[in-house]
Amino acid sequence: ALPIFPVIVLVTIVVVACLIDIVRRSRVKHLPKVAWALIVVLVVPLGAVAYLALGRDSRTTLSDGDL
Repeated sequence: ALPIFPVIVLVTIVVVACLIDIVRRSRVKHLPKVAWALIVVLVVPLGAVAYLALGRDSRTTLSDGDL
């Protein structure tokens, strides 16, 4: 049987990383930032995967001012 604790920790890290990325980026694709944040939090873990695949604007890079 797969221990559940490491899976929970990994999913939590990915969700938090996505939320931080949403806040720091000036633009995201397809939906407003608030909508992406709600999807990431409410549809765990598929919301985070969807944001990483569809929501990140690859043309926008983080700069020192974003940190």
